[in-house]
Amino acid sequence: MAINTTIFGKLADGQEVKKITIKEENGTQVSILTFGAVIQEFLVPCRGELRNIVFSSPSLDDYISDGSYKGQIVAPYANRIANARFSLDGHEYVLEKNNGENNLHSGSANLGQRIWNVIFQTENSVVLNCEHKDGEGGFPGNIGVTVAYLLENGRLTISYTMSSDRKCAVNPTNHTYFNLKGDGSSILDHRVMIAADKVVMVDDSLIPTDVVPVAGTDFDFTSFHEVGGRRGGRYDHCFVFNAAQKAEVVCDGLSLTVDTDRPGMQLYTGEFNPSCNCLWPSSGPFCALALETSEYPDAVNRKDFPSAVLDAGQVFKTRTSYTVREV
Repeated sequence: MAINTTIFGKLADGQEVKKITIKEENGTQVSILTFGAVIQEFLVPCRGELRNIVFSSPSLDDYISDGSYKGQIVAPYANRIANARFSLDGHEYVLEKNNGENNLHSGSANLGQRIWNVIFQTENSVVLNCEHKDGEGGFPGNIGVTVAYLLENGRLTISYTMSSDRKCAVNPTNHTYFNLKGDGSSILDHRVMIAADKVVMVDDSLIPTDVVPVAGTDFDFTSFHEVGGRRGGRYDHCFVFNAAQKAEVVCDGLSLTVDTDRPGMQLYTGEFNPSCNCLWPSSGPFCALALETSEYPDAVNRKDFPSAVLDAGQVFKTRTSYTVREV
């Protein structure tokens, strides 16, 4: 094992962005940026070569201007909040409308567009933190967010810790996009299994309407299906995990297993992914898919969903792991 830090770039104000790379003896390596706590590379051995299986860029400018959230830790609140508002204890909080009439991924308050501080590291882990200030983007609370990345035997675990001085809404996720072929070509041939017996159905603006069983529908991934085999491969939906709480993606000699303690996972197949300066030979729509473990969309407004509310003085903890192996 080894860990190495280099300078990835500088912001306009001169702040340096660091790139921290953790490398295992078999060649597996993960690189994390202090900008957005972004997963900038995830290299894994396959068929005698190393593949970068995440949608990423060599350019800091691309991450700054990026609208696809690639690789970021999205916090304090991932996914959509209906009508860009919610209420806690009778007080209504009005947020930015950055996705039609809704708020998506915290708007300008998103910590995925901030510099994070490195507070601890070992030969196979790095811990970063960042703070959301009370009122930013309309969200209440001085919210401290700490994220730890740990690489062990091809398994990358992300552990999150959040606390606040006010009652607030929390729903962090990592927004990395994956392509197991490692080249940016279409992921419509990727085979996906999700341990989810239900899915959150949404309206035209992707706000939840109800939760329904997946059996007999195009949302049934309880056994493996190709992404492009149904719905033209167009998915941007939250799947409700059963007790197994995992998903698996298989393609071109690699398997990626996601396991978590979160109640759901947003499968987004990248229909609107941009073409950009990319480490892959190509990029664009359907070049990669996101597996965002999280609460359900708009949970802060839905009493029938698992809670996305954190009380002042309490600590929220969660973790998600990504295990890659050759098949």
